[in-house]
Amino acid sequence: MQVKSAEWYTAVALRGLFPLFLLLFLWLVPASALAAELEGQWYWQAEEGAEWYPFDFPHTPPLDSREGKVWLKTTLPDVLPRDASLLLQVHDQAFEIWLENECIYKYGELRPAFMAYGQRWHIVALPAESAGRELRIHAYSPADQSRGYFGKIWLDSDVDQVLRLFRQDIPYLMNIPLTGFLLVLILIYAGGPAAPKRLYKSFIAFMTAFLVWLVCAANSRQYLLDAPVLWRFLMQLSEYLLPLLANIVIFQVVDRKGKRLVRWTVLAYALLLIGVLAAELLGFNGMSRGLAAFYILLPVLELVALYAIIRSVRYGNMYAKAVSVPLLFMAGAGTIDGISMYQHWYVLDGYVLPYTTLSLCVFAAFIVRHQIKRERMLMTREEGLKQEVTQAIEKATTDNLTKCYNRNKLEVVLAAEILQHKNEEEPFSLIMMDIDFFKRINDNYGHEVGDVVLAGFAETVRKNIKKKDVFVRWGGEEFIILFHHCTGDEAMMIAERLRSKVEDTPLHEGNIHITSSLGVASWHGAEDTEAQLLKRVDEALYMAKRTGRNRVCREPKTNMHWFKNLYSDDETE
Repeated sequence: MQVKSAEWYTAVALRGLFPLFLLLFLWLVPASALAAELEGQWYWQAEEGAEWYPFDFPHTPPLDSREGKVWLKTTLPDVLPRDASLLLQVHDQAFEIWLENECIYKYGELRPAFMAYGQRWHIVALPAESAGRELRIHAYSPADQSRGYFGKIWLDSDVDQVLRLFRQDIPYLMNIPLTGFLLVLILIYAGGPAAPKRLYKSFIAFMTAFLVWLVCAANSRQYLLDAPVLWRFLMQLSEYLLPLLANIVIFQVVDRKGKRLVRWTVLAYALLLIGVLAAELLGFNGMSRGLAAFYILLPVLELVALYAIIRSVRYGNMYAKAVSVPLLFMAGAGTIDGISMYQHWYVLDGYVLPYTTLSLCVFAAFIVRHQIKRERMLMTREEGLKQEVTQAIEKATTDNLTKCYNRNKLEVVLAAEILQHKNEEEPFSLIMMDIDFFKRINDNYGHEVGDVVLAGFAETVRKNIKKKDVFVRWGGEEFIILFHHCTGDEAMMIAERLRSKVEDTPLHEGNIHITSSLGVASWHGAEDTEAQLLKRVDEALYMAKRTGRNRVCREPKTNMHWFKNLYSDDETE
């Protein structure tokens, strides 16, 4: 494998950081020296030919026009930049721009339109010799808060106007990836076994609405799709949804009494949303008109939610404590944006809300961290339960004295072995062992010593077989060993080795020597059965005991019954 050099990694890192450097450069690069904001004293009139009244631009004039129209005018500076243009950012308005008696730009029809005219920025090129001339704007909007409001109108060159748009987009372009990352992170952890499902679903819905709002608020959206009505609808819909979904998140974390309060705030936001959507579909521009009521209700309802959170925090609710951080920042920023964009008490470049994205990280980090702790606790508990189950199974299948398996285990293993090798001959074998004259040990030394001898005998055998071999205490002083993939000849050799080891190993402090008798039988294939196999190995053991003990006998290789060779010295096969 080729090893990458340090220079290669440096180049990759720089390429990854290039977009960030570009955004910071656009933010910091100074504007043109001739750039100007058209602010100060402007004049307005309700209809053409009426009297002109002064007002302080960029605030809205104090008009009351039933027709929804207004004229605004100012005088352009005496010195203009080269390729001078105007940058306007318009909400729900159709308008015309006149340079004295010449209309140089028009957007919309200055009359009612379904779902109004959306939100859009405009770069309007000024004709040559425009310096010092009168500039007039004729605007129409069905919404009082939008009529005649153009925010800040910038006078600059075309290139600098585009750069200004991208500089305004920096808060959105930097927070969109962060919001997307948080959304993906929550989606990943939402599938965990310890995840609070309802809380995660509510938070995912909120984060999705916030991500949609960020995209709609960015000026760059117009380069992706020039659909001002669509962007306006999605942005205002997300504005109504954000506090509704945020309060649903709060509802999931506060205590029972807090839920009663938050339920009313959720209901209020839901009714407002239903009302403005109905008014919008009926052609009354409900989503724009409803923003005035929305931004009045926002601080009031969020104070109610904050009170519910504080109650829960006092009782040790850490979820409520974590959610209070984004609530304070985002509700405060939303109120400021509402006052700026819709009440026009003061004018900002863009929105404050994107700067609160980091507050969401606090809540996201808390719920993920808490979930990881719960999952670790569940894993520890699961491991403990598994260990308890394993111990219970071992107790159910293990003989306490000799630590061998009992009959229950042999039945299970033997049935599985037969199923696996049903049609084969000699794929596995059994050895049955019996301690010779064990009753004498109990009579001469007592049952306690007898137990020690049994345990010692089992340990001796266990040391001389493989771990995969199944060692079972069949009953009393009788034992059975199942050898996987072992023929009868191989089992005979193993049995002889075990017999010799038992005979040579002193037990009970070296004072007692024992011997054992062993019988060997193998699986005969499809015609054989579990009962026949156990019977044959038992008969082979009985043959070993009847022919002198301390010896190994194998089941007969022919159908001749074993007792015909009962006293044969050669019956050790």
